[in-house]
Amino acid sequence: MLRSTTLALVTLTVLSACSGPKGDPLQNVAADINATLYAGEDRISPGDQLELRFSSGPELNQIVNVQADGQATFIDIGSIEAAGLLPEELRTTLLEQYQAARERVSDLVVVVVTQAPKSFHVMGEVADAGTFALDTDGQVSILEALSMAGGHLKNTSWLGNTLLVRYDPETKEQRSWVLDFREEQWGGPQPIWIQQHDILFIPNTRIDHVGIFLDMWIKRMIPWPNIVVPGGV
Repeated sequence: MLRSTTLALVTLTVLSACSGPKGDPLQNVAADINATLYAGEDRISPGDQLELRFSSGPELNQIVNVQADGQATFIDIGSIEAAGLLPEELRTTLLEQYQAARERVSDLVVVVVTQAPKSFHVMGEVADAGTFALDTDGQVSILEALSMAGGHLKNTSWLGNTLLVRYDPETKEQRSWVLDFREEQWGGPQPIWIQQHDILFIPNTRIDHVGIFLDMWIKRMIPWPNIVVPGGV
């Protein structure tokens, strides 16, 4: 009986240690994370629909869709990575290639006809993991994001080791933070804001290195293939 009680206490101690916080307290990193929010012009994203208009070569006029991997396919040119570019940047790239293929092409207008809804992902130990729409003003905090996913699973989630992953469309770099997202951290004065394509991952208490998840799964969800992950987690 004594041996069983001792074993049970050791087990509880180990589980408690595993589920303790490993991340940074929210208020210690909120300002730094919010400083990485993208504030520039809207860039082309997967799911966008583009229209190309040529006055000197109307047979090249076309409407194309940006695929999940960020590529778009154009007449006479083939596939180009369009996601992450500003429309004017794509126009410059396309015009150079069309002029090389057809000397008479001298003008091009690129218009984003339909913009894909801005969204983010919540994954892991939550009631309703999935992809969620950002508000029109883009103001969704990580706490609101967790609520939209039905909240965390109290018996299995490790809030003290929460992972936030963010893609920078300008540098094409992926950044990540490990957060202490336990309930006692929720009342701070400065929320951490979610932006388009963010991934909020609530791990299971058995995961002791969220970098493994980052390497195996999150990279596959980022729509642009040639990303850089500086330092990992």
